[in-house]
Amino acid sequence: MLKIKKSLLHQTFAKLSQIKVLVIGDLILDEYLIGSVERISPEAPVPVVWVRNEKQTLGGSGNVVQNLSSIGVNGIVYGRIGNDKAGESLERILLSNSVAKEDLVLLKSKTLPTILKTRIIASHQQVCRVDREEIVPLTEAEEATILETLKQKIKESSAVILSDYDKGYLTPSLIQSVISLCNAEEKIVTVDPQVSHFFLYKNIHIMTPNHHEAGKALGKKLASDSEIESACREISERITPDAMMITRGEKGMSIYERKTNTFYHIPTVAKEVFDVTGAGDTVITTYTAFVASGMSIKEAALVSNVSAGIVVGKLGAATVTQPEIEDALRTLGYLDEAV
Repeated sequence: MLKIKKSLLHQTFAKLSQIKVLVIGDLILDEYLIGSVERISPEAPVPVVWVRNEKQTLGGSGNVVQNLSSIGVNGIVYGRIGNDKAGESLERILLSNSVAKEDLVLLKSKTLPTILKTRIIASHQQVCRVDREEIVPLTEAEEATILETLKQKIKESSAVILSDYDKGYLTPSLIQSVISLCNAEEKIVTVDPQVSHFFLYKNIHIMTPNHHEAGKALGKKLASDSEIESACREISERITPDAMMITRGEKGMSIYERKTNTFYHIPTVAKEVFDVTGAGDTVITTYTAFVASGMSIKEAALVSNVSAGIVVGKLGAATVTQPEIEDALRTLGYLDEAV
């Protein structure tokens, strides 16, 4: 059984505040209207939700930024918002999550709205979700502007996360250009992929699809360990990453180190699944930050698995903290406290 030395964990915690992770992807504003239901509407057979509380939080690649902040890592953020109130809210929340003004590089569209997803919650149950978005790819001119500033920002970063929600920001040409820049600067690149772009992420450090995404990309169902291992090898042959991670829901996650042809199957640690929203964001965030701070692939994967087990027990796109990670590792028997 893999265990992480307490001294290594604390050394890594100390390094987290010294690094910057650059996040590139689709920014989304998540809005929650929370209330109760006491009657059915006389206008239609639908519940009337009496809203008692409202909150807005970061979704999409913004949740990656939120996760970084929660574990003490500063972020550099690239994304697109609209010239609207939702965009103002998203920008304000980003600045409150360990992102310096000069590290917030937002393309403000005059024609596209900020992507806004409104969830109506009654008695801890989601009644419905309302999405407001227009999916339009970046223009060549916009990509050129982004890449010009990225050349410097990548130098300032310890790692780069591509958080792809297929909303138009990460175009095929931008994906390839960013990876080329990162490789030239010898920066770690990690990817939370979209199936439509799956085999464009070549020569990266790691990709972290779930088993549904990986199966869809390959045109097959992935369930058993052997099927997962075969998929990891097949994908790795096509994109040549350092490692592949496939998250598997209640079966935990599987990691493949390509150069050593080694597999690790880590069982799930979630005690109670309340909401899986954002679990993938937590996985790639914690993995990237801990690898960039000196942990091995296997150690960082274990931390990310434990972190995901924590967030699925919370409502919405939740985050984890350093004390929660340490407590969970100890409780689960993954922490070696010997001096």
